[in-house]
Amino acid sequence: MTKQLGIVGLAGLLLLTGCLPALERTEEEVIVVDEEEEEEIEYVITPTIHTPENFFRNVLKDGQYQRNPGRGDVNGSMANRVDLDQFEVGLMEIASASFSQDNYYFQEGQILETGTINSWLSRSSESNESGLNPAIDQETEGEERVDEMRNNPAYISHIMEHNYMYEDGEDGVKLGGIVIGIGLRSVYSFRDEDWRSYEVSLDPDEVEAYGKEAAEEIVRRFRTREDLEDIPITVALYREEKRQSIVPGSFFAIAETSGSDIGRWEAINEEHFFFPSNRATENNRDHAEAFNHFKQDIDDFFGRSIGVIGKARYKSGNIAELKIDVNLQSHGKGEIIALTQYISGRLDAHFTFDAPITVNLESVNGAEALVVKHGGQDDPFVHVY
Repeated sequence: MTKQLGIVGLAGLLLLTGCLPALERTEEEVIVVDEEEEEEIEYVITPTIHTPENFFRNVLKDGQYQRNPGRGDVNGSMANRVDLDQFEVGLMEIASASFSQDNYYFQEGQILETGTINSWLSRSSESNESGLNPAIDQETEGEERVDEMRNNPAYISHIMEHNYMYEDGEDGVKLGGIVIGIGLRSVYSFRDEDWRSYEVSLDPDEVEAYGKEAAEEIVRRFRTREDLEDIPITVALYREEKRQSIVPGSFFAIAETSGSDIGRWEAINEEHFFFPSNRATENNRDHAEAFNHFKQDIDDFFGRSIGVIGKARYKSGNIAELKIDVNLQSHGKGEIIALTQYISGRLDAHFTFDAPITVNLESVNGAEALVVKHGGQDDPFVHVY
């Protein structure tokens, strides 16, 4: 089963499309449904914004965005914000391989509620048999307790559900598919009774095996609901980075099922690198050197070193996107405009790949400018705030 997963990076661009006149939009759609001849429900399909990422359109019920009931209230969630953002956006990218953006619309998961997710993320115990993380002996204390925690790490950090809807005549919109992301730790952190901190680096093979076993159980639980017996379900496993990492983790396995059992898993080869860094240079020397030359150009523009960092995502060894942050002190608007123009002209000089590039310019006053360059595009999008 080979799939081409569309690139969905640059999530922040969704908030800025009104500033970029080159982007085309379609009109929103309104679907009105009479329910039991008493209550009229209006579903609004948000307009398409034609970008290279081809984002899913959204379903609004009576004009309101449908948030996941557990969003923001889930215990034990990912400790790193960059992981949480990549986890959510990457899940949409994975969905695009199974559900066409032309025929399906995105909606945050409406099936799993806060209590359910928290129960599943907890450790299995006599009082919580639905817990998906390993049980521990609650009677242990002191060093025995530390050993118990160390030998039975809580592998699962987060569970996220996405729903994909389609239009269905008089019934308005229906659930056409479910995508479930399972976040798995690479490092397990915990405290003892005296609040001393411990960290355990987890074996990747053990994490993968545990995640796949948990995925089987989660799918079985979804199938116990009669209305979900035949809904296609895609499950994706994500390995998060350690707490203070400046680059996110990545999805590493995906499986699809229309029944109660998951069939064959497909590996996802995805990595994130930070520029400048020794790891990036060792793995992607050409791109690391290109970034260093780009940074040198910006330093030369100011006549001194400026904070410039890059974050790149690779799929199957090929670069999928590059995000660059330029951190400035307080500067005049004229200087910001000149630097933005200069940067837009230097992208092609140094970066010859087709993957999208985003450059964010920020100062102590906040966001100053945005430059976005897509592969095959002659001129980048440029916006000065």
